Amino acid sequence: MNAAIAQAPIEGRRERKKRELRSRIYQTAQQLFLSQGFEATTVEQVAAAADIAPATFFNHFQSKNALLGEMTTEVFEHLQALIEQYLLRPGSAQERIASFADRAAQDAYAARGVARDVVLELMRTRARPGETPPYLARIFVPIAKTLREGQRNGEVRKDLDAGFLAEMVLGALNAPFLNWMNDPSYPLQQRLRQAAAFIGEAIRPASARPRRAPR
Repeated sequence: MNAAIAQAPIEGRRERKKRELRSRIYQTAQQLFLSQGFEATTVEQVAAAADIAPATFFNHFQSKNALLGEMTTEVFEHLQALIEQYLLRPGSAQERIASFADRAAQDAYAARGVARDVVLELMRTRARPGETPPYLARIFVPIAKTLREGQRNGEVRKDLDAGFLAEMVLGALNAPFLNWMNDPSYPLQQRLRQAAAFIGEAIRPASARPRRAPR
C-alpha cells in the first residue's frame, strides 16, 4: 500500500514530462509549418528543432500527417470561437457576415503556410462523399439563424427562405477557399471581402437596395 502511494508521484511526473515533450514537438512542428509550409517540412527538421531524435518523434506521432490531423481539431475549436465572436454578436446580418469573412481571411493568410493543408485534411478525413464539408456544416446553423434574425428585423429579404439563403452564403464564402486550395497565388483575402460585399447586397431587401437610374 505504502509502496504504491510512493510510486504514484513518480508515475505522475513521467506522464507530465511525456505530455510536455509531446506538446513541444507539436508546437515546434506548427511553427515550422507556418514558416516554411507543410510539404517542405520534414520529420527530421521537426526533431532537430525540438532537440530530439527522429525516433522520439515517432514515439509520440505516427507520421507528419498525424500532426496535421490534430490541427484539424484546433481548426474546429477556432471556428467555433469565430462563430461566437462574429456571427452570434449584436449587429446587422450584413455586418456580422462581413466581419466573420474578414477575420477568416486574416487568419487564413496568417497561417497560409499550413492552412491549405489543414483544410484539405479536414475534407479528406472528416467529410463523407456527397456530404457538406464539416467546416461548412459547422457554420450553416449560425448563419441561418443570423439571416432569420435579419428577416425579422427587416434587414434581410423575405422572399427566400433563410435556409436557402444560408446555403447561398456558404457557397459564396466557400468558393474563394476552393480556388485558393487549387491555386496558392489566388488572392483569398481580396476575394473573401468581395464575396462578403456581394452577399450583403444579395440578401438585402429589394426596397433597401439603391435604385439604378433608367438608361
